[in-house]
Amino acid sequence: MNTRLLFLTIITILAGNLAAAAEQFDVPPGRWWDRPMVVRLLGLSAEQQRSIQTITLTHARNMVDLKAGVEKAELDLRAAAEAEPFAAERLREAFGAFVAARTRLETERFEMILRIREVLTREQWQQLRRLAEEARLRGVGGGERGPGGGRPRDRPFSPRFQTP
Repeated sequence: MNTRLLFLTIITILAGNLAAAAEQFDVPPGRWWDRPMVVRLLGLSAEQQRSIQTITLTHARNMVDLKAGVEKAELDLRAAAEAEPFAAERLREAFGAFVAARTRLETERFEMILRIREVLTREQWQQLRRLAEEARLRGVGGGERGPGGGRPRDRPFSPRFQTP
């Protein structure tokens, strides 16, 4: 099998599985707890907003480093897939490192969302999930931040700002 095709197949399968798992605990993109419309819809208190801000900042700092680890592991995986002579064992090791790096990143994200869930009431969590699903269906939040990373304050979600 062509090593490039193998590499693309592996990455596609892995990304699809991780995306499906992440959707189970998805939240809207960006600093949703600061948006007046979302605050009103959820009925967030000032204390809840402060708690969510603290949780997000703590985990986002960790996720920056973890994301860099994923990118490095992906580079190593690509190099192993394209190396000549082809070494299947080296590719397996690189793939294992890539999967481990992705798992660490997704675990950190999961822990962040879990801690946010602990701050919200059941009703707030359900409403937040509905908002996240609406944003996902509209295709909001999947892209990179735009110039300046800004977003309109009067709209619940903007595709230009996304929490790591």
